[in-house]
Amino acid sequence: MARRLLILLLIAQVLTHLFWLSPSAHSGQVAIPWMMNQGSALFDAIWEQHAPGSSLLGAAAQRLLDIDPALLVKLLNTLLVVALTVMVYWLAKMLAGSAWAGLLAALVWAWWEPVYGNVMLYFDTLLALCLLAALLIYFRSAERPSPRQIMLMGLLMGAATLFKQHAWLAVAIAGCWLLLSERNLKVVLVFAAGALALPLLQWLTLLAQGSLESYIYWNWTFNLSGTMDGEPLDGDLLRKLLLSNLLVFPFALLALRGTRKSKLLLPLIWLATLVTLYPRFGEIHAMAHLPFAAVMSGLVLAKALPELPNWRDWDTPRLALAGLSIGIGIGWLWTGAASYLHTPLGPGAILAYDEFGALAAELKARKADGDTLFALPETDSTPQLHPLTNMPAPGIWVKGWRWYFRPERVRQRLSAEWESAPPTWIVVFPALIRDDNIGIQALLAIVEARYEQQFIGEEIYGHGRPEVYRLVTASQ
Repeated sequence: MARRLLILLLIAQVLTHLFWLSPSAHSGQVAIPWMMNQGSALFDAIWEQHAPGSSLLGAAAQRLLDIDPALLVKLLNTLLVVALTVMVYWLAKMLAGSAWAGLLAALVWAWWEPVYGNVMLYFDTLLALCLLAALLIYFRSAERPSPRQIMLMGLLMGAATLFKQHAWLAVAIAGCWLLLSERNLKVVLVFAAGALALPLLQWLTLLAQGSLESYIYWNWTFNLSGTMDGEPLDGDLLRKLLLSNLLVFPFALLALRGTRKSKLLLPLIWLATLVTLYPRFGEIHAMAHLPFAAVMSGLVLAKALPELPNWRDWDTPRLALAGLSIGIGIGWLWTGAASYLHTPLGPGAILAYDEFGALAAELKARKADGDTLFALPETDSTPQLHPLTNMPAPGIWVKGWRWYFRPERVRQRLSAEWESAPPTWIVVFPALIRDDNIGIQALLAIVEARYEQQFIGEEIYGHGRPEVYRLVTASQ
């Protein structure tokens, strides 16, 4: 029965994610992979602060399937969500020895995933996939894991670091756990060898391409320098985090009291994945820890629900907890249901992509072969104009968030390139430009001096009215 209900849940997830929910497309999974397939190398011509895994995945998928890149990401994201649902089910079932515990965990994950998963195929979600797969390998048998299991566990955790740098904390915690639980240095060395295999391959590849220094700068030096603006934790996100993680703490207490202490690795990895929320607290960054919270929640619910028929015999503390649970349940229902409300673009729309359709069509009608494009600012969404118009950037491409322009190398390189090989077209989004963005202001001065406004587009949801400029050439 539990498996049948799981299948129904998976069908519901596929339908809602394809035709109802409206998560955003991110440039790292759509525009950047498209530019990579046009010949721009990551960390060479594309300056990007995120780990390369998801962009490499997106580029490979675009090469294999010649369909609209945002639709492709939507399909891959749906597959990712379904895969995580099955894995959450398997891990909870494995730990509890009960299919119903697996189903409850899958239901918790499925309910909260649309709340946090508002960006498709995002770095944090792919990180969670790898770490969850690693735990499935580790908990596969009740006995001590074999060297093969430890190696695979390391490989999967190392793969997580390719999607987001924060995963190194989970790798370190898992290594310490193995050292303390196995008390065998060889086991830790096998794990370390597995964890380092894929990152080492990545570093050697970047070294051969001549972009290792740029990778180190953008992935590590830039991110650790404090150059990027943080985003504080607000009350709304805190409410959601508390609601979705309330059952984690009872699980940790039960694991401490239980005989199978290895279950404590689950809340430890959960703690490690919470680090993705820093320094920019946002809903999408909660996707890294959500599958682990769902597994622990399912295990607690599986222990608690059989007691419900006997509620008349409960003592006062149990009844008080039951009353609190009812209030928490109402919060769960409201928060989860709100994620199914439509945006102005309608059901099933791809945010940060579909709204640019009319502007892209106008640009495609006016452009000539070989034309190039730059958006001011290049954000997480406006770069989608590159694949939509089939116009790449003329040289270096970098996002236009103000922190990207704080390093002097960015302003100098773009200004120098635009002197000799400026973009043919520039799309300016005045509503997104801040006065304190020095780099954007310098580029806008070039636009004013060397470009001619062609048209002002219609209002774009969340972006204002775009102003479109074309380079004035000698022949004009």
